[in-house]
Amino acid sequence: MKNKKINLLILIILFGHSLYSQDKYNSGYVLTTNKDTINGFILNQIDSELSYKIYFKSNLTDETNIEYNPNELLSFSFSSGRVFERKRIKNDNKTPKDSIYIFAKRIVKGKIDLFVRRHKKNSLKDFFITNNTSKREAHLVKPKKNEIKLDGKNYSKKDSNFKNYISFVKKDENLEAENNNKLSFGEKSIRKDIISFNRNFQDEYPIELYQEPFEYNYDILVGIPLSLKSEELHFRIGVYRNKTFIEKSNTFSYLTGVVYHHWSDSDKKWNNQYQNGTSNYRWQMLNIIPVGIKFQTNSKNIILYGYLGAGAAVLMMNDYIIEDYEIVGSQKDFGFLPTVNVGLGAKIKVNSNFILTEITPTMNGVFVNVGYSF
Repeated sequence: MKNKKINLLILIILFGHSLYSQDKYNSGYVLTTNKDTINGFILNQIDSELSYKIYFKSNLTDETNIEYNPNELLSFSFSSGRVFERKRIKNDNKTPKDSIYIFAKRIVKGKIDLFVRRHKKNSLKDFFITNNTSKREAHLVKPKKNEIKLDGKNYSKKDSNFKNYISFVKKDENLEAENNNKLSFGEKSIRKDIISFNRNFQDEYPIELYQEPFEYNYDILVGIPLSLKSEELHFRIGVYRNKTFIEKSNTFSYLTGVVYHHWSDSDKKWNNQYQNGTSNYRWQMLNIIPVGIKFQTNSKNIILYGYLGAGAAVLMMNDYIIEDYEIVGSQKDFGFLPTVNVGLGAKIKVNSNFILTEITPTMNGVFVNVGYSF
């Protein structure tokens, strides 16, 4: 049996690697440093992958693409309204250049434009703001913690330079300075602050907000326990929905789900020495998972994943009533309990969808599952 499982796993891996995944190009344009606009198609990638280079085709039928970096373009845009502009940043690497160019995505347009740059290796992001009247600009980076020693005790305090930069870019002789003490370094907080400022000038500078797109995909899984007795009927069926912000990340999503769990043993026999009481012969559980997170690898054909979710379940139990060693009836009991839901698996690409294999530990044993993702 063990050899059969190993052979099946090898077959799945070989089959998965033989599948073909095609890159997706979407219509758009690029604006060169000579201010020439070239229409065509841009390879659709997540924001962090578009920070340093893009791949461009004049026609979808072209067998080769053109690679552009921020030294060659002022901006580029997808037809969906996803716009990137070139921005200058300090060079973190120890090279002769003090600064380099990157691409950042515009998420607010108005008197002040707000751009976000997402990093490849972590979840960090920084921001750029540009005043379209004064042409003042600023690069906002995550505040650093400063260690302070006072009266023999060590304290840490975050710098607030990014607030000063925002005030500098906002500065307008016709508008009183705003109190930004409640402003925190984060996309939601900074975006809200810039939008609030822009509303004062929206007649002259109409406000445009970029809404991050997201996609839903669904997983359906059926599983049985690794150790299953012949007289038992024991299985679980899970339906999950994954919400992914497709421009931010291809490795992280939010998860919700519903799981039905069934066990029964119609041939169950109780100990004849047990005179009175109850004996369970069937139970069913409906588990609702409203909150969960899911991580997966960034490969194309075989994707490894894991998830963690919190939920609550309703449990219905059917018991025999035993009196004087005899069954005299049955009863139903209901109960509620919190649940923690964990799973590890692999997704194998078939055309545009996936076949799933998953191991799921539960309070009733470890389950092996197969399913489909679409």
